[in-house]
Amino acid sequence: MASRTRKFIDRMRAGEDIGLDRSGSKGRQRTINADGSYNMERRTGRFLGNFNPYHWVISTSWSRYWMVVFGFYGVMNVLFASAYFLVGIEQLDGMRGNDAFTQWLYCFFFSAQSFTTVGYGGIHPVGEFANFLATLEAFIGLMTFALATGTLYGRFSKPISRIKYSENILIAPYAGATGMQFMIANELETTLMDMEARVNISWVDVDDNGNAFRNFRQVSLQVDKIMMFPTNWVLNHPIDEESVLYGKTLEEIKAMDVEIFVLVKGFDDVFSQTIYSRHSFMVDQFVWGAKFRKPFSINEKGRVVMDLTKVGEYDTVPMPEMVSLGA
Repeated sequence: MASRTRKFIDRMRAGEDIGLDRSGSKGRQRTINADGSYNMERRTGRFLGNFNPYHWVISTSWSRYWMVVFGFYGVMNVLFASAYFLVGIEQLDGMRGNDAFTQWLYCFFFSAQSFTTVGYGGIHPVGEFANFLATLEAFIGLMTFALATGTLYGRFSKPISRIKYSENILIAPYAGATGMQFMIANELETTLMDMEARVNISWVDVDDNGNAFRNFRQVSLQVDKIMMFPTNWVLNHPIDEESVLYGKTLEEIKAMDVEIFVLVKGFDDVFSQTIYSRHSFMVDQFVWGAKFRKPFSINEKGRVVMDLTKVGEYDTVPMPEMVSLGA
């Protein structure tokens, strides 16, 4: 009991608790997806769960956003076109076509003109029901485009981060010993500055009663802050006597079910706001005995060329013998 209490207190020290589950169950998927989102399912007991339309529209991908916008526009025009057709085409002056489909098609065109408040005037309502429908549709159209404009502005004005992470995390030779390293780079043309990184390691441990639990600890970095971020940044955790990974072989690291959590933040001068990026590395992404290649070079004009396609590329290198033996 005393041992479990001590381990819990150790976890609650400043910088160690990152708010994640301590369950030591096997076969658990990664906690943070590659895009920075949490790999979890929320159940609220409500019909729509925790679905928030505005949050979804702001945060979803551009392809889904435009699919929803055009889909809603098309569905509304189909519904109103059918309503105009059902109340009677005689209530729409200027209608054309001798067959039902052509008449419905012109109802659709009139609906689009009313929904967007364009109103060309070629077709106009003359009946009470048609005028009521046109009034309702014009109101819905105005509100819809106002909401669409607001969400579109919200998407463009929202500060975003596109930090590219290396595919693997390396155990590399460092200062006569070893270090745990991964690489990041900025995929956007924006200028990031005052970058800061925090890295936490999680592994499965066993208490005195043989119960498995997940432990967390913030690891020390060789450099955890940089002023400017024009090319790439290799974050290095020296594996010294205080490191959880000290003296561990790759097989032992895998047996510990290690997961690395990364939080990067920096100031974006385009949005004049602080941006954040989350990421995690699973144990199967560890590579033993490798060193990252530089993803940038100097061209014939003397300018630095940053090749984002080369971020994370590495070469295998020999490891210090005493470390590779787990000493």
